[in-house]
Amino acid sequence: MRRLLWAVVAAGVCSCEAQAQRVADNAVKAADDAFGTTVGNEQTGLYNPYEARGFSPVEAGNVRIDGLYFDQQTQLNNHVGRGNTVRVGISAQSYAFPAPTGVADFSLRLPGDKTIVSAMIGGGQYDTWVVEVDGQTPLTSKLSIGGGAGFIRIDNQDASKNVQWTYGTIFRLRPDDNSEVSGFWSELDNCHNEQQMRILAGGGWEPPRVKRRTFFGQGWSSGHCRQTNGGVLGRYNFGDDWRLRAGIFRSSNVQHKTYGDFMRDVQPDGTGQHYLFKSPRSEFISLSGEIRLTKVLTTGEFRHTIDMSLRGRDVDRLFGGGDTEYVGPGRIGLQIGLPEPVWTFTPQTTNETKQGAAGVSYFGQWAGVGGMTLGVSKVDYRRDTYSPGAPLLRTTDKSWLYNAGINGSLTEKLAAYGGYTRGLEETGNAPDIAANTGEPMPVAITKQIDAGLRYTFMPGTNLIAGVFEVKKPYFNLDRANVWGPFGEVRHRGIEASLAGRPAEGLNVVAGIMLLQARVRGDAVDRGLIGEIPVGQFPRNSFISVQYQPEAWNGFGIDASFYEGGGQRTVPDNSYKSDGYRQLNAGIRYYFKIGEAPASFRVNVYNITNA
Repeated sequence: MRRLLWAVVAAGVCSCEAQAQRVADNAVKAADDAFGTTVGNEQTGLYNPYEARGFSPVEAGNVRIDGLYFDQQTQLNNHVGRGNTVRVGISAQSYAFPAPTGVADFSLRLPGDKTIVSAMIGGGQYDTWVVEVDGQTPLTSKLSIGGGAGFIRIDNQDASKNVQWTYGTIFRLRPDDNSEVSGFWSELDNCHNEQQMRILAGGGWEPPRVKRRTFFGQGWSSGHCRQTNGGVLGRYNFGDDWRLRAGIFRSSNVQHKTYGDFMRDVQPDGTGQHYLFKSPRSEFISLSGEIRLTKVLTTGEFRHTIDMSLRGRDVDRLFGGGDTEYVGPGRIGLQIGLPEPVWTFTPQTTNETKQGAAGVSYFGQWAGVGGMTLGVSKVDYRRDTYSPGAPLLRTTDKSWLYNAGINGSLTEKLAAYGGYTRGLEETGNAPDIAANTGEPMPVAITKQIDAGLRYTFMPGTNLIAGVFEVKKPYFNLDRANVWGPFGEVRHRGIEASLAGRPAEGLNVVAGIMLLQARVRGDAVDRGLIGEIPVGQFPRNSFISVQYQPEAWNGFGIDASFYEGGGQRTVPDNSYKSDGYRQLNAGIRYYFKIGEAPASFRVNVYNITNA
């Protein structure tokens, strides 16, 4: 029985008035609710940027940096990004231009006016290691810079290994109290990314168990990618409660080479058909940004905030052209080294997406009573796809998008909220497990309605309970392994959050989501697929607790428990996987090395070996 152990030491060398950049990172203490908070390497909550209410805010294009529109092709690394918050329910009520399934709002690690150097060393599962060094320093009284570098060797549970280098730099310029300009650049270089064999069952059954911690892939099938993000943000306060904010960002994901190793049509005895795949260089490069002008009007107990926004993106994609080679029948669980095939690539597909939106948002607050938000945007969307030997495929959309929400105090401690949001999003391309890998999918109109209650036990400790319904077009594999639309998917659910500090030294974050996911359309009516979508947990719940009273002189204990229901794993719903349960525990200790603050953390994951 192998436990997963993670130990981290973070330390800083700095002026005694400042904390080291990474020492104080603590997601549980930072969380205002249980809907998703990430700070540095720590994460807590029901949701994250890739999973919220059963969907992905990143794939939907619902990502922001400090509130400004950002078309993310790859995530910010820790050298420039401090963390992110997923905004759903009542937390999205005051958020200008919300989106269905929530918005993932990233924050930057802006350098301050103190010189700080932080180092982190960690060791974890099996043979995983991470080393990161970050720093910041003022160059003048108005200009500060920061940045860092890191190395991580990841030893995954499936015995595949990754080696990554990360870099980043960031600056902050404050000419006066009314203006600020900041900029950043970050990179992840994945030098060695092994591909474990992926097992695809041939029907509604569970393949036989294979030996844990054994690599069944090919030694030569290591991918390589380079992922970068960069941008410049600025703000200017005109006076009379006028403020201008703007940001422009470039995000790129370049896959120099990508491999796949698949055992398809696996039978209950473990036999299947073995395929190998390689894709040539692919590129996903986006230029995006937003200009926002805000006016605030305050009259007695009333506060009115009006946001006028122009946002857009220009995305270039190069993909496809890969080669799949059938290498014959095989059996899972056997380590068989094969020579690398002679690959035959085909011409690749390119597409260019241009999207602009102009919108106005209003948020009104009545002190002690409640608030109301209204928003409307006009979208101009165009995507041109150039496939080899095929005519130009153009997709356009000029939809109106809108949102409305209201919240109000029922009593001194109890508030209610409700809202409706209509959005537009791309649905991506067919994944690499599909026969039509890389084929672009049509644009989708999405709709969301939610409502709920928030009860404040004491300042900073809240219970939120709500209901939601999200509707989108549904995409998945058919029986011919072709990825495409299958009607409409509806996610209807209940979510609850408890977060706060109910006692001195005690921080608690807990949440639960109960999800009823259903597909409707011709494919269901004809029996091609079941009504329950593949890969959705009908239940997710967790609780994270930290206890660190002052009397313990820097020592603290952590514990968390995660639980989820089983998923449907094949389109016809004939098989349901087991649920999962995971218990974790750890200790953390804050101390000083000379005058520099430091921390030491040890976590043990999956204590019960579930």
